[in-house]
Amino acid sequence: MNSKERIAYLKGLLDFMPREEKETKIYSAIVEALDALAREVEECAKLIELRREDYDDLAEEVDDLHDAIYELEESIGAANSEEDYDEDEDLEELTESYISMTCPSCAYSFYYKYEEGKEDEKLVCPSCGEEFSRSL
Repeated sequence: MNSKERIAYLKGLLDFMPREEKETKIYSAIVEALDALAREVEECAKLIELRREDYDDLAEEVDDLHDAIYELEESIGAANSEEDYDEDEDLEELTESYISMTCPSCAYSFYYKYEEGKEDEKLVCPSCGEEFSRSL
């Protein structure tokens, strides 16, 4: 029995046992309930200690990952600071427009790169292969 069950048993003894039999049984039931409670507390303490160790291991791994990301960012920053870095090209890539389309045949949604002057070209659905015109 766990501690809750033992305490419920103890309450039952107190409520329904004749007075002359109560003392011995009640004291032994109290000791059993306290013993069960102590075991459960000890088990919980062991589980908490295991979780604490897991947390410490996880925190150490997160610190290692943070350091690795910092080193990676530093190496990428060094690569981007070279003389052949073209800021205009990067700006152009960032300003490219992509438009969401939905295929009229199969209702598949996808993105395509919008280019001015090519509004009359047909699009091909990547899902069903059906060709349709882009209408903005």
